[in-house]
Amino acid sequence: MAVFAHPDDEIGASGTLALHARRGDRVLLVWMTRGELASQFGEASPEEVARVREEHGAHVAGLLGAEYRFLPFRDTFLTGGREEALALARLMADFRPQAVLTWDPLDVHPDHRATYQAVLSALKLCRIPKLVGEAHREPVRLYHYPRRDLLRPLVHVDVTETEEVAEAVFAFYQAFYRWPVTLEDFRARRRLRGQEAGVAFAEAFQTETPPVWPGLPGGPPPGRGRG
Repeated sequence: MAVFAHPDDEIGASGTLALHARRGDRVLLVWMTRGELASQFGEASPEEVARVREEHGAHVAGLLGAEYRFLPFRDTFLTGGREEALALARLMADFRPQAVLTWDPLDVHPDHRATYQAVLSALKLCRIPKLVGEAHREPVRLYHYPRRDLLRPLVHVDVTETEEVAEAVFAFYQAFYRWPVTLEDFRARRRLRGQEAGVAFAEAFQTETPPVWPGLPGGPPPGRGRG
């Protein structure tokens, strides 16, 4: 389950989400708002912007092989409070995720920070039957976008297999918004992440507690020879 504030926030996790979908896992992409105040739309009404961005979300979910939901909260009005957390908790209780991806807790955008806080609270509220009905009490690991100023374990995901999907997601948004960042820039950054982990392309996330391995991982990454 991936939870973000606005459509296009998911770009940094798109390879990972596509990878899980390709392996047969159910993937649910959730946006807290429709991003209806985006400045790139000029004088278009918030209602028209919301309509277009919902279409964007549906298209991207299709590229990823994911299910998707938009929650009914307003762009720039997120607080990370109880109402938002409870809406997410009910989704979690129904979807029953094993892992949740979201924004980091210190991002400059207040909606991004609030999304993290709502997710953190929802992971507790989804365990309370009087709030959500059939509770989700299985362990759920929380991952978020990485920040160098947070001393938390870093996890790299080898997304070489789904790099073309991530690039398709980026290219879709880049063509619409005319971002100055090119596809070549996007690819280069992901290649650098891959070099950190010894693979062609990677995405990185942080988690509050490190994953537990049954033993020391050894040898080359899958699909790579020993040189």
